[in-house]
Amino acid sequence: MKKSATFIASATIAVFLTGCIIIAHDLSPDFKLFLVTLTGHHWTSVSLIVILLFALFTGLLSSSESLRKSLRVYDVRLWSIALLAVTILMMLGILAELTVRFLAD
Repeated sequence: MKKSATFIASATIAVFLTGCIIIAHDLSPDFKLFLVTLTGHHWTSVSLIVILLFALFTGLLSSSESLRKSLRVYDVRLWSIALLAVTILMMLGILAELTVRFLAD
């Protein structure tokens, strides 16, 4: 049970940071250009960053019992609800940003 909760918590953190990166690269042409310079295309860079973030947080949470305890990673139900909530919030945030930008043009 510990492993599945670790993966769910890592996915929650990765989804949140991915949403933040997507919103930031839509708002900042300089940040988007930076992402393009990393791999040649901003979406490829975002994908690689997400893979690295997920692996990083999975490793951190798997290796640190004190971090797991402080974040209550053992609670699968809590992190499953958090993953759902974060995913919906990031989707709404991205949709709102795109809608505002569309209406402004």
